[in-house]
Amino acid sequence: MALQRKSRTAQYPLHAEFTFSMADTMLASDGVIRAFNAAGAAQIFDVLGLPPNAVIVGGEVVVEVASNDAGTATIAVGDSTLANRYLAATNVKAAARTALVPTGYRGVGEDLRITLADASGGATQGTVTVRAQYIVTGRANEVQPT
Repeated sequence: MALQRKSRTAQYPLHAEFTFSMADTMLASDGVIRAFNAAGAAQIFDVLGLPPNAVIVGGEVVVEVASNDAGTATIAVGDSTLANRYLAATNVKAAARTALVPTGYRGVGEDLRITLADASGGATQGTVTVRAQYIVTGRANEVQPT
């Protein structure tokens, strides 16, 4: 049995962000170029690459400019295993800030993924920023004296 000792190392949280407009297009998770404002089935986009052993410790979705979609429009934040791991479907038709919910999940290199559900499509405005703060298990930036 190994003898455990107190940890003396610490690391800085890493910050990553992705901003998109509802009128933009991007390569979706299934390899097809799609518009964020496409109507119908939920659109899924991998927006932030995370390394193996990443643990989300904070973050937010900020609707900077509300979507002008005629129907409902929501965003969820998760990964390839669980679409809403960090945020359940949240309205993007009103300017707001919604915090991500850290779960303690230690990833194996999955990207942070957003799922956009847009009832009618055709939004010509709307800007959203997804921010994530994470640590990487086993990483250290400093050693603290005891």
